[in-house]
Amino acid sequence: MTRFKGWSQFRRESPARGDKVAWLDGLLVAASGVTIVMDPVKLRKLPESARVFVSHAHSDHTRGFGHKGLKQSTVETKNIHSALNRQAISNFTAIDLNRKVSVDGVEIRALNAGHMLGSAQFLVHTPTSSILYTGDINCVDTLTTKAAEPHRCDILVIEATYGSPIYHFPSRETIYAGVVEWAVEMIKQGCVPCLHVYAAGKAQEMVRLFNVYTHLPVVVNPRLDGVNEAYRKGGHSLNWLASNSDDGSKILERDPCVYITTPGDRRSIGRKAARAFATGWALSMRGRNAAFPLSSHADFEQLVSFIKACHPEEVYIFTGFAEELRRTVKSELGLDARAVPMINQRKLFEDY
Repeated sequence: MTRFKGWSQFRRESPARGDKVAWLDGLLVAASGVTIVMDPVKLRKLPESARVFVSHAHSDHTRGFGHKGLKQSTVETKNIHSALNRQAISNFTAIDLNRKVSVDGVEIRALNAGHMLGSAQFLVHTPTSSILYTGDINCVDTLTTKAAEPHRCDILVIEATYGSPIYHFPSRETIYAGVVEWAVEMIKQGCVPCLHVYAAGKAQEMVRLFNVYTHLPVVVNPRLDGVNEAYRKGGHSLNWLASNSDDGSKILERDPCVYITTPGDRRSIGRKAARAFATGWALSMRGRNAAFPLSSHADFEQLVSFIKACHPEEVYIFTGFAEELRRTVKSELGLDARAVPMINQRKLFEDY
């Protein structure tokens, strides 16, 4: 079997099983002469014959779109990525959720990850084993996504962005109510409530929140406009105005409204702004601005429950609090669990 120089292998090659599973800030599965890679960060070591699968459209997971070989994701992931970037994607084939792709005896099935529109887990069946790669998962329903569901597998490769016991998120309904109450109060005080959120996923959830629970106009940073359109094309009913449109700029200048923008946007909007953030990191944030612990990731307890429900023989944990989650999985579930090299997601000010 081909050896992939520079890859950190976390499962030894087995003549009996015939599979190779390896990691380099992304998952590689090689079996039956087929090489499959999920969410790779480093492309120069990949053979051109490798099939690259992209789990969702956040920038720390989409570098695989730059690979020369065949790329696959849901069409929604491609549309959102295209709305945020000018990168042309060649040699692309869409994969639908709950559909199977078979390649020389290896079967790949895309499953809902609940993280954002089009986000996918990938369940790989080789002739000898099953591997589930979660990507980023969210295990509760939101206004724009359905919860990810666990699936039985031999090997589970799971993210741990919030894999520490300190991260226990309130119910979605409680957080939604808090955001709306804060916005209404800020308007009463003569301010424009400005919510700083990730451009893809969280922003559309916020637009939908104010569409459903208020009659307030929603104005957005122009960077969100294309992503909102991708969500609308994907079947979500969203109503908004871009701040660089005539109507949007007039409303933002004089009328009661909500402004939704990216984390790093501090530009003047012409009136007094009251700023808030919506992120799971709010549970550990300190500052003058309001912050709401609204996350598109599973929290610690949800991750543990998900792992247990998958009944894996082996668990590999990446990103965030991987070591803390590993200790819990090993001690409480009695599973063979290991932490693998981390993709750093412990930053709020990422313009996804």
